[in-house]
Amino acid sequence: MSPEVIALIVFALVFAISAIRNVHMGALALVAAFVVGIGVVGESLDDILGDFPVDALLILLGITYLFGMARETGTIDWLVDRSVRLVGDRVALLPWAMWLIGTAVACLGTSHAAFAVVPITMSLATTHRISPTLMGIAMSSAIVGGALAPTSINGITVGTVARTAGIPYDAGLMFFLSVGVNALVVLVAFLMFGGPELVRRSRRGAATDPSDGPVPGGGGVATAERTHTEPAPALTGLQIGVLATLVLLVVGFFTLTVLEVDVNLGVVALTLAVGLSLWNPEVGRRAVAKVDWGTILLLGGILTYVGVLTRLGAIDQLGELARSVNVPLVAAIVLCVIAGLVSAFASTIGILGALIPLAVPLLVVGGGLETTGFIYALAISASLVDCAPFSTTGATIVASAAEPERPRLSNRLTVWGFSMVLIGPAFTILTMVVPFLLLG
Repeated sequence: MSPEVIALIVFALVFAISAIRNVHMGALALVAAFVVGIGVVGESLDDILGDFPVDALLILLGITYLFGMARETGTIDWLVDRSVRLVGDRVALLPWAMWLIGTAVACLGTSHAAFAVVPITMSLATTHRISPTLMGIAMSSAIVGGALAPTSINGITVGTVARTAGIPYDAGLMFFLSVGVNALVVLVAFLMFGGPELVRRSRRGAATDPSDGPVPGGGGVATAERTHTEPAPALTGLQIGVLATLVLLVVGFFTLTVLEVDVNLGVVALTLAVGLSLWNPEVGRRAVAKVDWGTILLLGGILTYVGVLTRLGAIDQLGELARSVNVPLVAAIVLCVIAGLVSAFASTIGILGALIPLAVPLLVVGGGLETTGFIYALAISASLVDCAPFSTTGATIVASAAEPERPRLSNRLTVWGFSMVLIGPAFTILTMVVPFLLLG
């Protein structure tokens, strides 16, 4: 049995053993990376640890630490209170409002900037009794939808790779299709995870005074829907400082991106959090407990093992297998599925950079898919799975949710993300490739 096959089998066993024995998947994957990398492939420990995703983990650490400070100081509660006053009884609009905000932020240079919106969104989900799954999918769709804008690094990367390979590419069309598909994803999630109930609740709130007591069937006092007439609570000096750091995080990161300064969002967030800790060390110590170390270990272990697979050539072999298929449409589906599956664990940019060149034989004259929307289908298929908690986006969403909600949210996002591995390619190929083939 070849090392590539062994490595892929072990990868599957990591998921199986984690589910059956309830062993932490990240720790198991990290140990598997050492065993396979050193024992099967013959790599050194330094080579294996070279793929430990320090940048991604710094984002998780910095964001969850900084927003842990915001929670401990009551700043998140203040923002939630202000949002309640603005939204009023229209709670059904919140998932859509946060999706629009996240999409707009993700368009501006890098989708990682939208991670700063995630903790606020998940706090709103808890306070308004909105399904965290719905809000998580809305934020994931916002991040990956905006990421393919011509002004964002993912969109720029796809365009660059496509043009280098000599493939016709329309950046504006790519963005339009990306936002359209992700809007449809949010709509489906809205219908599946409590959206109709939110609409009914909004209508009840418009017809009655929800401040009189519990919402019927709500199981508690209607804090989230209450019509506030009393003055807003005054901000303390520390809360003002926290708000200033949140603004500085977003504005500063945008500015540095525009100036083409390479900076990690997690480093910026961590620096701001440490500054706040110097202001109030006690709050800083409590905020450390808000860092989701389990999610960090999960992401680190999975991505380290994927690095072993990549260096071993298993990923390239899957791509070559797709190219060997005689029917171009089948090859297109296989490539999109591979893009989605690998992107759930690894860099979306990296997998697109690897697979778009592999698609060139299908797109040249005589290749069977020329002048089609396959590149758009491939890029969107690779991004739709990013809500899975093994990706940076999904991990950030889970880490930003309230602690009691994290296990269920992680399971639901895992199921949703892996369903996108098949649904994404099926939908995008059907709408962006098949019509061109029929017209041709």
